[in-house]
Amino acid sequence: MPIAARHVKDQSPVLPPLPALVVRRTTSPVLMSSLQQRRVDEMIERLAAGHRAYVAWYDGEPAAFGWVATKGASIGELGVRFTLPERDGYLWNFVTLPQFRGRGIYPRLVDAMVRAEAPFADRFWIIYAPENRASGSGIARAGFTNLAELSFDGSGRAAVRAIIRGGGSAAAALLAVPELSDALSLCSPC
Repeated sequence: MPIAARHVKDQSPVLPPLPALVVRRTTSPVLMSSLQQRRVDEMIERLAAGHRAYVAWYDGEPAAFGWVATKGASIGELGVRFTLPERDGYLWNFVTLPQFRGRGIYPRLVDAMVRAEAPFADRFWIIYAPENRASGSGIARAGFTNLAELSFDGSGRAAVRAIIRGGGSAAAALLAVPELSDALSLCSPC
């Protein structure tokens, strides 16, 4: 899984405007529950834990959503729980609804979230599945740089490997997992 980051001082991406698109933060657990088809109490728990939700509205309809963690997060499929350093944010759980895909909403949502959260964070992290090429492309268009990859070591423990110089150590420090120079396994002991 690539680990990408963007610092607020990094050059902002140049994305042509989408006049029909508006991105707003929401504190409505009911709206997020409806969009995600999850229980309202789960959304209440996320909000209480310091996660902030954003919705991209296209022509007045909810088209996509995403979350920013402000204190800590977990990557369930890898068994990784981490605390965010002060002034870091972790972007996660993005979905563009099927009828709105292919319009360039995702990179604009990610960029809008970084801009909205800039008063509270200097660096933003995002992790995505390597097979999700659309997500990887959108993240790059939003100005993020892949720093490291996250997967498993030979013993089935989460670990990172640098993609660019210094990226592995930064990602390892964030996630509190070891940095390896060897290739990582694609799955926990298969």
